[in-house]
Amino acid sequence: MTRKPYRLAATTLALLLTAPLFTACDADQALDCGKRAISLTGDVQDLADSAINVGQITDENRRKHTVAALKKVADDARKIRQDGGDKIDAAADRLSKAVEDAIDRVAKGKQPDVKPITDAATDIGKACADA
Repeated sequence: MTRKPYRLAATTLALLLTAPLFTACDADQALDCGKRAISLTGDVQDLADSAINVGQITDENRRKHTVAALKKVADDARKIRQDGGDKIDAAADRLSKAVEDAIDRVAKGKQPDVKPITDAATDIGKACADA
């Protein structure tokens, strides 16, 4: 489970570093989006670390930390939407939905499904590279 966020970080960074070579779009917009995507990657990693076995642990603090990490990822999605673009907005919407679903699962004492969150975060990294 922990390999996926590292792969996400590597993919996002590679896309952001090579994007200026292939696009003639607004470099500042792509850079801002890229910075937010990198921040998102760190927050998704924090989420993955805190969410491991949360459904099997009765420690309320662990659940609170996981919910706080989920809310931070949702906040990242809102900030990324500021960079605009259909692909970015669609990926941010998928991310927001995945976070809502994960928060519902944690509230019920279940393990959150982090895969849809990491998939949407990867899509945001790709969309930012195309911005």
